[in-house]
Amino acid sequence: MEKINKIFDRIHKLTHEEIDELSSEIQKDETILISVKNQKLLRSCFQLITSLGFSSCLIPGLGLSLTKRCSSAVMLPSLSLTDEQKYKLLVDCADFFERCYKVPVLKNIIVTFHLSDYLAALIQLSFAPLKKPGTYRNFTMTQDMYDQLNKDRQRYVRIYEHLIANCFQPILMKELLVLQSVNDPPPPVFVRRVIAKEMSRRLLVPGGLLSLIRCFIENYNIDTAFQWKKIDMICKIVIAKHGNDTEENYLGNICSQLFKILALNDTHYLATAVACILRLLERYPQSNSVKALTTEISQAFDYDYLASQSDLPGTIILSPQELEHKVNILHACLYSTKLDWPTNLMMPNLQVLLLLGIKCINKEELSTKIKGIVLKCLEQLNKSDMHAIIKKYLFGNFKLSQIAIEEFESGLTIKCMQFRENYAKSDIAMYFLTLFKASTNSVFVQNVFEACSMILIELSSIRRQKRNEILYNHEDDIVLFNDTDENYANILQLLSEMSTTPKLVSTLRANPIIVLPFIEHFISNTKNNSNDECVTIALVVLNTILSNTIRDKDLEHRLQNLIPVLKGISQNESDLMNLLCNEALSLISSEEKHTKETSCSKAIAHVFDNLLPVRAHGIIELTKLIDAKDPETISKKHYIFCLFQEQLKEQDSYIYLSAVSGMASLGTHCTEDVLQILCKEFLQGPTEQDSIVTNEDQNRAAELRMKVGDIIVKVTKRLGEMAILHKTLLLNTILTGCRDKDPLIRMSALSNLAEIALVLHYRIGSIIYEVLLCIWSVIESDKAIECRRAAVMVISSLLKGLGKETLMQLKDNLLPIYRTLKKLYRDENEDSVVRLHSQIALDELNNIVRESLPDLKMEKHIFVLDKPEDVFK
Repeated sequence: MEKINKIFDRIHKLTHEEIDELSSEIQKDETILISVKNQKLLRSCFQLITSLGFSSCLIPGLGLSLTKRCSSAVMLPSLSLTDEQKYKLLVDCADFFERCYKVPVLKNIIVTFHLSDYLAALIQLSFAPLKKPGTYRNFTMTQDMYDQLNKDRQRYVRIYEHLIANCFQPILMKELLVLQSVNDPPPPVFVRRVIAKEMSRRLLVPGGLLSLIRCFIENYNIDTAFQWKKIDMICKIVIAKHGNDTEENYLGNICSQLFKILALNDTHYLATAVACILRLLERYPQSNSVKALTTEISQAFDYDYLASQSDLPGTIILSPQELEHKVNILHACLYSTKLDWPTNLMMPNLQVLLLLGIKCINKEELSTKIKGIVLKCLEQLNKSDMHAIIKKYLFGNFKLSQIAIEEFESGLTIKCMQFRENYAKSDIAMYFLTLFKASTNSVFVQNVFEACSMILIELSSIRRQKRNEILYNHEDDIVLFNDTDENYANILQLLSEMSTTPKLVSTLRANPIIVLPFIEHFISNTKNNSNDECVTIALVVLNTILSNTIRDKDLEHRLQNLIPVLKGISQNESDLMNLLCNEALSLISSEEKHTKETSCSKAIAHVFDNLLPVRAHGIIELTKLIDAKDPETISKKHYIFCLFQEQLKEQDSYIYLSAVSGMASLGTHCTEDVLQILCKEFLQGPTEQDSIVTNEDQNRAAELRMKVGDIIVKVTKRLGEMAILHKTLLLNTILTGCRDKDPLIRMSALSNLAEIALVLHYRIGSIIYEVLLCIWSVIESDKAIECRRAAVMVISSLLKGLGKETLMQLKDNLLPIYRTLKKLYRDENEDSVVRLHSQIALDELNNIVRESLPDLKMEKHIFVLDKPEDVFK
């Protein structure tokens, strides 16, 4: 008993004397600062008061046990207190916390570390059931005691209400949930009832749902799996009706709060709000409030809704910030929840979203989100709906009459316009192509290809019909290029780009039947029309199928029906169509018919793989097979040439150089085509060169072009004597490279010029004068010393190669060459390497002149005395 009294006295002294005096001083002068050391001491005092004053006096199951919060709790003395002593101690500590809560410094300690303890004490003092006056075992409840307890209860209810109303709501709701989740022992019934009622009250007040979300989301280190668990818990709380109001009023309250949460540009809030809306839509599909909220979200970019917002031209309907926020909401609806947002609610936005995606160029993140929303909507469509969508938006009358979309530095805006704004169909088609390439859904890829094939067939039939009608029209009525032709060109370009994607090749390999109607229509209806691009595309797709699929009986039968048509087309004057038809016929009539997978077929399959290293391996394997003169690979040389040509569009340097090397190996089999491509790549470089911004990228691009130049020389050496047939192409390419802006390319071109001229045995005819003019221009005006060195070296190589023919080939140009070389050699300020090359060239010229002069004896007879009569014998 004496020990308990000492503890009581110590707590009373600590609370009523020391800390209360500090509180009074702080309230008198708010500028007083408390050091970190003293703040730590204060926290220790509050921990002691909580441990002895609260934990030992609370009802079992109310509040967190000290053993679960502190490992040293077992060292605290256990107190055996009567009910009156517990009540008195609890009241003293609660009153102390109530006084401290008015001081900001002490309030911060309470809210941060001991709010759950303070709430538990107030709940017990305010709502714990009281025994009626009477005599009980070990306790007697008198009337005066009962009246005093009720009076104290009313006071503590007011303190409780004040704390609830003025505490930071997310922390408050968190601590209430902590008190409700105690397991050993579980909370008493009245505690669960009070907390549940209070949580319902907090949820229904303005901002209550946001506080609940912040309670779950912001107090933890977010992990993806655990985050969904918390969001599901919030959804369960929201869809359960709370309070005594009607269901519709409750849903109206929750929906109004959700609408305000959607106005916050935060990913976690948007994801949680969208999940709650979806669960409400499932649980209460007939609720007017839920319907209104989902409609408000779903009509964000509905054309009819936007057009009805204003009739005054120039009025901003959606500012860049508003537009970006609405995009974020739609993106959260489709990607931030595990539940699927109804696609039919999103489809009215598709028209404006497509145009937003086309217009959005500078904002990469916004463009990615718009692309994701559009793609998600399109992937949910079946084949017939996809056909209708493509026909409507890509090739229909796609115009906005009352709104316009513009992009500024701050972002995209939608404003009211008086005139009708037209959009290029080709731009829409190209944007749709980017969507196609971004998708990983095989069903979507198949539906898009089938829909585009059907549209192309329809447009082809319309064009054929109009072509027949033109024959009967007057000449003045003929329209050379109409909307049908424009649509035809766009869908043709779209299909040709799709045909080169690995995902479509994989789809056709798995299900080749889907493309046969397209192939049969254009091949069967061809009547020696070599200009029909569709026939070319159909033949390329047919060869792709034949090379990469296993044929069943149905496919084999339909292919046999195409043989007569292919033989007829192979007589066409078009070299490309002739090659494609012969390739298709050889594949159809192949005896193996894919009963076993060959090295060539494996390599071709690897070229179409999605993984970059596998594609590079396939290209290298094909190159090795070509060098080894594999019969099957050589028979497919034109098809492989097309594969290599397509890989040149790849930005990865490893793929690019592998494709260039493959081209070089094909040089002896289809020389003209290979040299055309290699020379083009040497002059233009890889496709990514247009976006060069750093010196590192410039040097990398120049290095790739120089390697292509070396491969051109390599192909020329392989051709040997046959290279003279292509001298015009080769020399024009190299001379053009000599005028390039990059000095590395100019130097490489001059070096390659010497090598190619050597292979040609310097039989370059009148082009030699253009070569000399180029060399003189480099020597006299080029600022790069490397280029001047290379130019003098070319002169030395040229003189050495021409030999005795130098005097006949150069003629009047020989004297300027000699003077230039002599000037470079005698100039002491000139570069030492340039002077060395000049000396070598002068020595070579000296030897040529000596060898060209006749061999005369330079002798003179001298007579001392008499001159002989017969001098000549």
